[in-house]
Amino acid sequence: MSLSPVVENYLNTQHIPFDVVAHPHSSTSLQTAHAAHVTPAQLAKGVVIRSQDQVIMCILPACNQLILNWVERDYGGHYQLVSEEELAGLFPDCEPGAVPALGQAYGMKVVWDNSLRHAEEVYLEAGDHRHLIHLGHGDFMSLMAKADYATISSAADTAEYYRHVH
Repeated sequence: MSLSPVVENYLNTQHIPFDVVAHPHSSTSLQTAHAAHVTPAQLAKGVVIRSQDQVIMCILPACNQLILNWVERDYGGHYQLVSEEELAGLFPDCEPGAVPALGQAYGMKVVWDNSLRHAEEVYLEAGDHRHLIHLGHGDFMSLMAKADYATISSAADTAEYYRHVH
């Protein structure tokens, strides 16, 4: 597999042009950025969280970490990361750990970090650990037009501080 059938269908029905970029196998988003020779700020990763009644995909740069209390502040409720087992059920056409940052293709509410507005090009997991989807800035913005955006992440070196500040 190189591209999730759900994602491919979604991009085609939205008339979004994209390229698929192959790279050596990787296990984390930072490894993926390195293997694909893209900056971590250009690689959008999807982090799926849940409250008692809602699943949200948060989309943020690979170089950042999600700050759950910022999401809770903006959206109310208490959120936690979904389990690996639940991810497998939400993304049945993807390899474990290779979640495409296009939750809307899977019927999820999406919140994206506003720092991605500045990326001229955006790369997303394609559904396996060897391929990325490459989108131009305007096409990424079109995909995110109906999604919420907010400051939901921080650089890794400051994330621990923000996790404890309310």
